[in-house]
Amino acid sequence: MLSGAEFYIGQHPRTCNGVNFAMFEMFPSFWTPVLPVAEIGTVPITVELAGESLVLFRHSSSQFAAFPDRCPHRGAPLSQGQVTANGCLQCPYHGWQFAANGDCVKVPFNSLNPNHLAKLSIVSFPVRVIAGILWIFTGTEEVPEPEVPSSLLEPDDRYVIHHEIWDAHWTQAIDISLDYLHLPFVHRNSFGGELNDAAHKDAIAQISVNSTTDGMRVTNRLNTLPSGTEIDWHQPNNIVLNLDGMPLLPHFFAIPINTQQMRFMQVLLPNLGVDRSNFDFDEFFAASDDDRTMVESQIGEVPNVNEGYNVPTDEPSLRFRRWYYRAVKNKGSEATQDTSAGR
Repeated sequence: MLSGAEFYIGQHPRTCNGVNFAMFEMFPSFWTPVLPVAEIGTVPITVELAGESLVLFRHSSSQFAAFPDRCPHRGAPLSQGQVTANGCLQCPYHGWQFAANGDCVKVPFNSLNPNHLAKLSIVSFPVRVIAGILWIFTGTEEVPEPEVPSSLLEPDDRYVIHHEIWDAHWTQAIDISLDYLHLPFVHRNSFGGELNDAAHKDAIAQISVNSTTDGMRVTNRLNTLPSGTEIDWHQPNNIVLNLDGMPLLPHFFAIPINTQQMRFMQVLLPNLGVDRSNFDFDEFFAASDDDRTMVESQIGEVPNVNEGYNVPTDEPSLRFRRWYYRAVKNKGSEATQDTSAGR
C-alpha cells in the first residue's frame, strides 16, 4: 500500500503547488474579457483562451470561477462535470470537488485530512465582472486590479454586446482598428465610401499619436474635412472609437483564442436617452464584416517593425507592433525559457 508521502509526490502542471508551470505563453499576465456573463451559468462550459482550455462556471447568482479544463487527478475535462449545491465544481470521472478558489474539498471514498486535501488544489484564475463580461487574468502571481476606461464602468445592463470568432491572430484586429486610412478602401461600399468623394481625391491625412498611461490616443483627420475621429488603444487588446455624431460609444476587443483564431467582441455603450428599440445594432455590428474579410486574409501575427515597408501614416500601427514584440511576444518566450530551465 502506498504511503501518504507517495500519494502526493506527483505534481500536476496546472495545480497551485506545481513549480514553474507555464500557461498563456502567447498572452501572459493580462486582464482580458472572455465571454458575456449572460452566457455563463451553473452548467460548466469550456472556452479556449490564448491556447489554453478553461472551464467557466457560475457558483452563485453573481459569482464566477475559471479553472484549467483538466482535473489534476486523471486529466478529465472538468467542463463535463457539474456544479454542486454548495457551489463546487465536481469532476465527472471520480467526483473530486473543487471550491471556487481552487481548493479540493472532497475526494469520495477517501479519508483525507485538510493537509492532504491542500495538496490537491487546482489553479483558480482571477476573475472580475466588468460591463456585463467575465474578465480573466492570464496569470496567478502579482495580480493587479484591472484598469479599464471609465466608459466600461457603467451598470452592466447599459451595454449591448456582440462577439464572433475570426480565423486570425488577435494582433491583426488591433492593427486594422488603429488604421484610419483603410476606411475608404476596406469599407468603400459602406461607411467609408464618403472618403472616396472627389473632394478628398488629393487629401493629406493628419494623424497625431499621443501616449497614454495604458496605450495611446490617435487623432485622425483628412485636411479636406472639418473633423475626424479619435481612436484609443488600451493595452493589451481594447480599442475605443470616438465618433462624432454617433449615439453610442463602441469598444472593440480582440481576444486571443489561439495562434490562428480570435474572438472579436463589440461592446456598445448607447448614449443616455437613446431609444434602443429604434437603433439597428445588427447593422452596426455588421460593419465589421469588411474588417473580418481583410483580417482573415492576413497570415499569422502582425510583422515586426523592421519587416515590410512603412510610411508616416503607419505610426499608430508601428507603436502597437513595437509594444507587442517587447511586452507580449518576447515576454512569452522568456516565460517558456524559464519554465524549460526549471525542469
